[in-house]
Amino acid sequence: MFYILLAGCVVSSLMQTSMTTVLPAIMVSLHITASSGQWLTSIFTLAMGIMIPITPFLIKRFSTRKLIISALSIFSVGLLVSGIATNLPVMLIGRVLQALSSGIFVSLTQVAVMQIFPADKRGLYMGIYGLAVGGVPIFAPTLAGYISDSFGYRVIFFGVFGLSVLTLIWTLFSARNISEGVKAELDSKSVLLSVVGFGGLTLALDNLNTASTRSIAIITALVAVFALILFARRQLRIKNPLLNFKPFANRSFVIALIGSMLLYAVMMAGSLILPIYLQTLRGYSATTSGLITLPGSVIMMAFSPIAGRLFDRFGIKPVLVVGSIALLLSSLSLGFVNNTTSIWYILIAYMFRMLAVAMMMMPLVSWGLSVIDQSLTTHGSALISSFRTFSGAFCMVGMTDVLTHFAGGQATIKGVDLAFIGLSVLAAGLVAIALVQLFSKKRVK
Repeated sequence: MFYILLAGCVVSSLMQTSMTTVLPAIMVSLHITASSGQWLTSIFTLAMGIMIPITPFLIKRFSTRKLIISALSIFSVGLLVSGIATNLPVMLIGRVLQALSSGIFVSLTQVAVMQIFPADKRGLYMGIYGLAVGGVPIFAPTLAGYISDSFGYRVIFFGVFGLSVLTLIWTLFSARNISEGVKAELDSKSVLLSVVGFGGLTLALDNLNTASTRSIAIITALVAVFALILFARRQLRIKNPLLNFKPFANRSFVIALIGSMLLYAVMMAGSLILPIYLQTLRGYSATTSGLITLPGSVIMMAFSPIAGRLFDRFGIKPVLVVGSIALLLSSLSLGFVNNTTSIWYILIAYMFRMLAVAMMMMPLVSWGLSVIDQSLTTHGSALISSFRTFSGAFCMVGMTDVLTHFAGGQATIKGVDLAFIGLSVLAAGLVAIALVQLFSKKRVK
């Protein structure tokens, strides 16, 4: 069951980042502008942001087998729709269907790990999960670019469609239920507030960096925040909340959530800034830039299961302390680069940085979900996924502004240094959390 879910995560992750390299080809084929074409990536993030908070209800209402089959079926239809699309609206419908399925797999797999495996094995398998979902988005853009150049972008949709159908067939013959569905009513008001809140905030963040849409983005964000406040109040008052906030009553869960948010913010913003530094300011090609960051990405993939093993054996304290200090030092080391900094220095610093990310990423999630009641696992997973996604988006927006602050919208070396110093401050916050846990008298596993 774990590997069936993992296969679902892999095929859905393939389409999460592939659009970044094939977007120009799609724009030419569909005769659309860049501003219209960017919706192919924005709509995916938007739909996922809406789906994740609803996933706990779906996991409760439907059996595991039915949910996997439904998610893969929707994903396959979405791929087929995008593959045959001859205009932007049809292509967008396909992307929405793909994103809805991806949103389901994100939470479902994490919940399944907590239910399938004993406590001393969860870190390892969460690490394997992290290897798959972390590695696929790294290599997908390069692979998609090659396929698009050689055979056309539609082959990407049809190729992943084939993988999705094979996974669906595997599911039909081999999948068993981890949990049976129970009757539950969907609170329509909560769904509406969730869509406006989580969807609106995702949309606002996606447009905040564009000058022409910034004022609209700010208004959208304010409306979204107000909707989320109403959403939270309603969840605390109704008997069967769409998204249960009870995990927030657990101190360790809150610490794990904050740690995940800080880590994700530092990781996502750094992954955005470094390619800009290498390509825009140092003049390296996209291929060279990718080769410089590739060793770090490979290390992150390879070390993720090892980090899970370390968490299983030693608990979160030593893993968090070593990982957070490594993240702080690597972020600081990238805060003093210039026009002549050795590429080998950048490569090693980035490898060290991604090693730190791998050490903490999935152990933090495993720890956060292990300290709450098992009946709240689906809600805890959705909370962690939602909050860390938004923290990453916020940080990317903020650090992009820092990056371009000194030259009227153009990236500068000074901006790069200041951005990484800012990320070092966030990493220092993670170190502080780790040290508090280390010297806490309460035993934390």
